[in-house]
Amino acid sequence: MQVEEKLIGNVLVVTLKDNCLDASVAAPLKKRLHGHTDNGCTKLVLDLGAVEFMDSSGLTVIISTLKALKGQGGQLVLSGAGPALTSLFQLTRLDKVFQVYPNTGQAVRALSF
Repeated sequence: MQVEEKLIGNVLVVTLKDNCLDASVAAPLKKRLHGHTDNGCTKLVLDLGAVEFMDSSGLTVIISTLKALKGQGGQLVLSGAGPALTSLFQLTRLDKVFQVYPNTGQAVRALSF
């Protein structure tokens, strides 16, 4: 699993560098993201620009991270979802649950209010 992390103001941007978010990546990613929420992170952007495929275990990681952040009064937004992920979010109706921005800059601005 390749991940890049960057703090912009009080917003943590986690950029996935792998093109698949599947069962082989889900457990270590969940551990990493929940580690941030456990340490007080309340504003998180998950940049999915490089991700071309996501399975149910990937969706589970994103949903559980959202729940963890909301439990602390925090927020999770997504950025950079390409056509395949956009279709997946629409098909699963998760486009109604997550705020998805075309790029990281817009996502960070949305959380920097």
